Amino acid sequence: METFPSTPQVPADESREARLGIITAEAQFHSGEVSVDRAIGNLLVVVRELLGLQVVFVSEFVDGRRVFRHIESQSSVLRIRRGQSAPLEQTICQRILDGRLPNLIQSVTSVREEQGLPANFEGMGTHIGVPVRMADGRVYGMLCGFNVEGESDLDERDVRRLELAASSAARLLARADGREVTTSDPALA
Repeated sequence: METFPSTPQVPADESREARLGIITAEAQFHSGEVSVDRAIGNLLVVVRELLGLQVVFVSEFVDGRRVFRHIESQSSVLRIRRGQSAPLEQTICQRILDGRLPNLIQSVTSVREEQGLPANFEGMGTHIGVPVRMADGRVYGMLCGFNVEGESDLDERDVRRLELAASSAARLLARADGREVTTSDPALA
């Protein structure tokens, strides 16, 4: 039986609607109402709207590559496709994981050259990302979002919100794999 670490703390002023949206995405899957793809898609819609981002995705790390598995985007700005991949060393994801970059970057363009990121990151605005950790501590991938242009007013509270959503995504992925999941938060079990 897998046991998940405690759910990240939600800011005290977190909107009821946002919390319900995240929990509802999980509940729909658990009830058999929707597939894991649909449940994660619903979760990403909530995250994108809550944080005011143009693109949100869940990636998986496979053989040293970041692979886009689930994507929610304003259709006019989609730069990525499901299944598309890149070497981890060329990604913001890897830099967040190893501490070279923070979870929240207000302007990717301003750090691109210094970080040795490929040219396709030029012109990118805000990026926010957190690991999707499975119960055994393994990093499945990342839950990230970005705006193609411009900065945002995101802050550390939004990083906590994204951590909550990443925890929910990990539980959905585990259950889709047929793994039994328990959690210390009975509302999310």
